[in-house]
Amino acid sequence: MDNTGSTDTLYVRYDGPAMRSHEMEVKQLAPALLAMARAFEALQKDVEPDARVSLNVKATREGSFAVDLLVHLANDVSGFLNGTPVNSVLNASGLIGIFFGVIKVAKKAANHVTVVTTKEAGTDENGLALVEIAFSDGTRITERAASVEALNNSELVDAVKEAIAPALNDGVDLVQFESGTRSETVNSEEADMISGYDPDKTEHTEDTVQIIVQALDVSFRENGKWRITDGIKTQFVTLEDQDFEKRVLDGTEAMRANDIYRVVMRVDKSLDKQHRLTTKYVSIVKVLEHRGIGDQPTLF
Repeated sequence: MDNTGSTDTLYVRYDGPAMRSHEMEVKQLAPALLAMARAFEALQKDVEPDARVSLNVKATREGSFAVDLLVHLANDVSGFLNGTPVNSVLNASGLIGIFFGVIKVAKKAANHVTVVTTKEAGTDENGLALVEIAFSDGTRITERAASVEALNNSELVDAVKEAIAPALNDGVDLVQFESGTRSETVNSEEADMISGYDPDKTEHTEDTVQIIVQALDVSFRENGKWRITDGIKTQFVTLEDQDFEKRVLDGTEAMRANDIYRVVMRVDKSLDKQHRLTTKYVSIVKVLEHRGIGDQPTLF
């Protein structure tokens, strides 16, 4: 491989109603781009420690809001200065491929889908080891082993969360990564799931609590989620209450965006290695009361 390094392009697109003018707030974009740089630096340290990586913004494309990131991977000059031979085994395209694998496997892991088995599956076009992964939901994928291992790196996971964080904002529905023939998209629901993924989680329990929430957006599609807020944080949750769903679908109960609900909520609680407690709403077990935003308050 060429010891002078390599360059490839990663296309990043944010889409949603707020992007129709092809503009994006700097306070949303800047942290996301900085997080992308940290993600690639973390990957580079894991898989190619004797090299260095940098990301440059090339241009803005027409359509939604998009940027081209030039990914440069070069040998560390310090290796030549101290007489240590440096032979890169990875190029920029390979590093981007590992990043795509991280996104793909992260969406599975964040959805509480566990790995059942893994087995060697040869190598890719860059000579990187591949593994075939069987998941608890019955699906199988073949991905780079480095992508799977990278999900144990909390620094990388945190950077990925920040890179896709704009998809959690009002008016932004998804972020798409594209390079060559490969593409990975993270929608708002998936970004929300990934935001709760923690490789350092040491303890994990589920509980149910009775709370008041406001439904900002609802879905009765298969595996569809509600976007709710408790007045402090906004999250996506599934609906387990089939009786309530039936009443709505039958037309016996009407609902609108921003309606208020008193519900029994399933909550995921976990501790990280620093013994910090985090909680995440998972699903609405039962709707106890429901009123329109304009109705007289009866729930509090």
